[in-house]
Amino acid sequence: MIGPSTGNERIIALDIIRGFALLGIFLVNMPTFSGSEFAVYHGADRWLRLLFDLFVQGKFYLIFSFLFGLGFYIFMSRAEQKGFGPGLFRRRLLALLLIGFLHLALFWRGDILTLYAITGFLLPVFYRMKTETVRKWGLLLALSYLLLILGLPALIVALVAYAKGGIDPSLGGPLYTEAEAAASLHAFRTLSWPDWLAWHWRSEVWDSLSSQLSMLPVVLGMFLLGLAAGRSGLLHDVSAHRERWRKIRSRGLALSLPLLAAIAAIYAIGAETDLSLVTFFLVYMSGFTLAFVYIACLALLLENPLWQRRLRFLQPYGRMALTNYLSQTVLCVILFLGFRLYGQVSLWQGTLLCLVIYPLQIAFSAFWLKRFRYGPVEWLWRKWTYGRLSPGRGQSR
Repeated sequence: MIGPSTGNERIIALDIIRGFALLGIFLVNMPTFSGSEFAVYHGADRWLRLLFDLFVQGKFYLIFSFLFGLGFYIFMSRAEQKGFGPGLFRRRLLALLLIGFLHLALFWRGDILTLYAITGFLLPVFYRMKTETVRKWGLLLALSYLLLILGLPALIVALVAYAKGGIDPSLGGPLYTEAEAAASLHAFRTLSWPDWLAWHWRSEVWDSLSSQLSMLPVVLGMFLLGLAAGRSGLLHDVSAHRERWRKIRSRGLALSLPLLAAIAAIYAIGAETDLSLVTFFLVYMSGFTLAFVYIACLALLLENPLWQRRLRFLQPYGRMALTNYLSQTVLCVILFLGFRLYGQVSLWQGTLLCLVIYPLQIAFSAFWLKRFRYGPVEWLWRKWTYGRLSPGRGQSR
């Protein structure tokens, strides 16, 4: 079981789930880091892209969003016990906003921390609401984004294709234009670091930020579902909610299977690019349903002490998730910008690189946490949140 809120087992289990999610996040981000997202996939890469779209893409950032909302509940509960109000959480978000914006402005357009910080400022509005009200708001926001913002364009493409008896190329095609791909390839392969930063600020930062902010409804929805789960004790004592988790798993699988079958069918007829908007919707809609399948499966597995021991290696990795997330960016910027490898690494090669970096990060996390209470960036985040280190709670053990 994940255990009571006063025990250590709950924290370990949540860190394991967070570590699992970070594995998927890195896989999803690697094509953007490496530039392989601009490639037309053939052979092994196309099969790998299909597996990504079925089981990885659009799934793991929703798990992180859910855990962020759960973390908000834990943070606020503990803060209130110590006499703090929502202001402490806002300070925590301001610190995260600074970290995220520096990450976005100096390194990578795919930063998610800035969006999390901005969206997080809305969470205190819902904190005093009834649990069922919070859950309904979460479902409404997440499903409205998925079905209206992503689903309606996909439906239009599908209806036009059906009416015309074929796919209209003007409504599909790659998600990136040839000009966008060429500009990125030129910048990463030829520009010096200062010139690349200027190009990055001019061409990527603000477009990325506006694109990320468009996802605010679904991210806030997942935050609220995580908050509701914390309030209801779903992850505090899994054994007491075992049947509910089993229902979540079975219903999530039932909803996911037709979506996954549709994605596979689109790939089977070779229309994943021409029907890119339809594929995009199916991938992210299945991301919502599968995210809860993954969470439910892990929650139920971690009731078993044997599986706790088997997955324990992910605990330090998840405990240092912020440090590891940022270090993935730094490593990839060094590789793909510093060594001019951008656009020259295939999807399968990028995946192999993830599999090389994973054990290095996991080993470093275990090494660091044997000597210190917090990861390096986690320690800074905590210091900025509280303004000073708590007495007797320094960085070193």
